[in-house]
Amino acid sequence: MCAREVVERCNWKVSVENYSECYHCRLNHPTFSNGVVEADSYDIIPHGRVLRHVTKSVPVESLTYRVDPDSHPHALDYTSWFLWPTFSFQVYPGNVLNTYIWQAVDHRTTRVVRQWFAADGVEPEVIESLAEQDLRTTVAEDVRLVESVQRGLESGGYRPAPLVIDPAGGVNSEHSIRALYEWLGEAMA
Repeated sequence: MCAREVVERCNWKVSVENYSECYHCRLNHPTFSNGVVEADSYDIIPHGRVLRHVTKSVPVESLTYRVDPDSHPHALDYTSWFLWPTFSFQVYPGNVLNTYIWQAVDHRTTRVVRQWFAADGVEPEVIESLAEQDLRTTVAEDVRLVESVQRGLESGGYRPAPLVIDPAGGVNSEHSIRALYEWLGEAMA
């Protein structure tokens, strides 16, 4: 197991919302979108108080880290679950488990603790390498995005807009964000 902690200068809901959609992935996360998952196949399915992320992983030769495709029947699968309100876990190709825990420090600061775990047989250096790659790429890219969103929310010019909902779901639909807003409304009621 290895852990990484990042402090984001944004409200926890901004960070969770960013995690709960992937239409930003193709443009903002080239390593993740080209070296881990097929971004165009990404969808997020609300179920109860859970968002289930489903997608195809890239072919084994395109992965940005070493995976033995014969080590497990699901060795090349990627999936993720967000459990309302502040926990998620992802299973990366290679049977690597990554968890996120969002901790609100105050109304403008969020601590995100990421932990990486692997099943027997996966070398610790693969886990360490993947955690470092994620920190340098996807995490750094997300920190830039969520902090920018927070600045926009505080700018005085922000006005809410309608969500874009595709009844069929898919990567460009905000149906998962609608679910988050519904859960937040229920929690505040």
